[in-house]
Amino acid sequence: MKPFVYGGLLVVCGLSACSNPQQTQVKIDPKQYQVQDATALQQRIDALNVKLAQDFKQFKQVENIAFAHQFPLDVNNLQTLNQHLVASTALKPTKIAYCDMMNGHFAELYRLGHYNLDFLKDVKLPRAEQENLVENFVNAESYYDFILNRYTSYRQVQQTMGYGCNLKAAL
Repeated sequence: MKPFVYGGLLVVCGLSACSNPQQTQVKIDPKQYQVQDATALQQRIDALNVKLAQDFKQFKQVENIAFAHQFPLDVNNLQTLNQHLVASTALKPTKIAYCDMMNGHFAELYRLGHYNLDFLKDVKLPRAEQENLVENFVNAESYYDFILNRYTSYRQVQQTMGYGCNLKAAL
């Protein structure tokens, strides 16, 4: 009996020693996001929005049971994000995949804007004409508030599906 107890202890100790309780922070290379001018920044943001539309369409096709309808996402009006809800009854892996997709998009958008603050005054984000983009992208806290409270309905989506996406950690 003792060999089993000692063996079990060794396995538990080994597994706990191998696990990393802290999240690993992704290294960001600012040079990857820096552009030469406002036109290039606008093009990168537009391309990022096109990619989101494509990724969202593909996600809806794969996870079609989690969505009430298959209408395309209007990336030029992310206030309508709440019309593309993942059902609260969807499985957790579906919710996690949704969060990963959306958080990835918003994190990329943040990095593009944050590392090019000088050009943001000449960039247009759809339905954000009244916003001071430089102020919104200056730090993660300001950007987080901008995304959740003014630019999108992402907060409402998370509340409805009953799962928090933790955008703060993604930034």
